[in-house]
Amino acid sequence: MPRRAVRVASCAAVACATAFAVGTAGAAPQSDDKSAQPKPLNILLTNDDGWRGANGSDTPFIVTLRDALKAAGHNVVVVAAGTDQSGQGGRISQPPTKLELANPEPDVWTLTPGSPSDAVYFGLDEIFAGEKPDLVISGMNPGTNYGALINHSGTVNAALTALEFDVPSVAISLATDPRNWPEGINHSGGPAATYVTNLVKQLQDKSRRGQLIPEGVALNVNYPLVPGPVDPATGKPGSVLPPKGTKATSVAEGPFLTPDYIPVNGEGGRPGTYTIGLSANTEAAPGTDVRTVTDGYVSVSALEDDHDVDVSTSSWLRDLTRRLR
Repeated sequence: MPRRAVRVASCAAVACATAFAVGTAGAAPQSDDKSAQPKPLNILLTNDDGWRGANGSDTPFIVTLRDALKAAGHNVVVVAAGTDQSGQGGRISQPPTKLELANPEPDVWTLTPGSPSDAVYFGLDEIFAGEKPDLVISGMNPGTNYGALINHSGTVNAALTALEFDVPSVAISLATDPRNWPEGINHSGGPAATYVTNLVKQLQDKSRRGQLIPEGVALNVNYPLVPGPVDPATGKPGSVLPPKGTKATSVAEGPFLTPDYIPVNGEGGRPGTYTIGLSANTEAAPGTDVRTVTDGYVSVSALEDDHDVDVSTSSWLRDLTRRLR
């Protein structure tokens, strides 16, 4: 479909520009003309882990990103769930559910028991009160959201919810190493937050007529964990290396998670209690988000809000509906 090709190409250009900015930091001369600098953005920041603990201590990655964006000069308001809402997809609370709004600190609002999409809905309707933010950012999530995981991710679907109101959005997730170096993600939080501030600046620099991202498109960013050399004293990496670069990617096809439901008592497929087993499939084709992150690059994918299909499928559907008349 021509419109889809144009949009993805535009976002690929954004990713290439971001790769240049991150890979050659300090190489390009900076203008001293303050009038040429991008204006501060009004940003709604959310996630699917919520804002929990004193000063967000139980959800450090949204705090790190909030602080980095504010340090870059942006006006940031956090609207997030008051509880962990991981894997909730695009769920929204239905009437007569009542939501409890809290304001634990300045410019931070929490909804309980709200979902990530609830937070965006509420933030746009009540906190910003009709004055749309310039950008919605969802993250940073501890753990990747790529491939088929985007269907179930609260992080990604919070960003997609913003598109319903024509607000450009970005989802950001961090890769982890749960087996060999689980604490590594803590070391990557700061560099990833810096990366996002650079991405925002690139979006501003490239925007035309004030449009940060092509209409109807959200960016899904997955930041890799690249371990440094192993420290002989601990047997673990002693540092995090920078990503190898940034690539514009497509979403990997096929299931990412393979379920395995094991009966605690009785036979499978019969009434009873089951434990849940999930195994991940990281095998993916070159050029996909899964493969790109596995190879140590930042993945930037363009996600559309309309769920349209290509021309060949549209023709098939028209033929089918003619037969049903």
